[in-house]
Amino acid sequence: MDRLIIRRAAAADKPAVVEFCAKIWEGWDYLPRVWDRWLADPDGAFLVAELDGRPVGTDKITVLSPGEVWLEGLRVDPDHHGRGIALAINRKAMEVVASLKPRTVRFGTVSDNRASRHMGEKDGFRLIFQCRRMVSEKLDGERPPEVAAELTAGPGDLDVIMDYLESSESFRSTRGLFAWGWTFKEMGRDFIGQILTQHGALLLRDGSRIAALALFLPQRHGPRFCLGFIDGGHQEMAELARRFRVVAGLRGAGEVFTIAPEPAVAALSGAGFRQEYPVEVVVYELSGERLKATMEKISRG
Repeated sequence: MDRLIIRRAAAADKPAVVEFCAKIWEGWDYLPRVWDRWLADPDGAFLVAELDGRPVGTDKITVLSPGEVWLEGLRVDPDHHGRGIALAINRKAMEVVASLKPRTVRFGTVSDNRASRHMGEKDGFRLIFQCRRMVSEKLDGERPPEVAAELTAGPGDLDVIMDYLESSESFRSTRGLFAWGWTFKEMGRDFIGQILTQHGALLLRDGSRIAALALFLPQRHGPRFCLGFIDGGHQEMAELARRFRVVAGLRGAGEVFTIAPEPAVAALSGAGFRQEYPVEVVVYELSGERLKATMEKISRG
């Protein structure tokens, strides 16, 4: 391990990383698709672990908004598991995080990834919620009902949507985070405004109030569409989830998915979604006094 170097990623590292990523998740790893984008990201950092001159691991520190840091892309070549590479690259990543002076740091993984969870917990991260990753095909061959114009929301609905989120149980249970692929981003006013500008909202109204709301965007790391938030009554959520499948199909998505908290699972199942993995997705957070203590520990070396 004296020969292990943790450094910034370079364009020349891509072939070796793509090669070992092909051995991860049965070849379905998204990292090769986002390599160029991550390499060009001016914020945060994209790290590589190099052993004997060859890349054997990666880690990505992403700044989602000022002070909001997301950790992703932690990979180790399966041929080098058990050698402490993940621990070494995570240690360097946390040093980078400390230099960014964040107000919150988060990461997500699957519930049976004990190694990543244990490593995060040692750094002070705490589990904030768990949810299910569900997928469905677009809705087209079933001759679905049209998406009525009054179901779509635009920038003019921003205030009423923000008011709805303040009293939303789903918003509280997911700590106000939008499930954007494998990324969970804070649903602040500016971000909701971006979603509305991209016509990524459907809602059912009950007079002047919202009865159910669905927010969605194209996947951050692929061609799918993400239903990042949904709340309302059971029937209303099922209806909006079906209409979301229609909209996604009309916009060119072949498949859609969501990462949903437990209260929405039954409604999504009724709308044609199925659980993608037999395990749940867990989200961890480092903030407040825990963040302060961890950053001080890192600064002391």
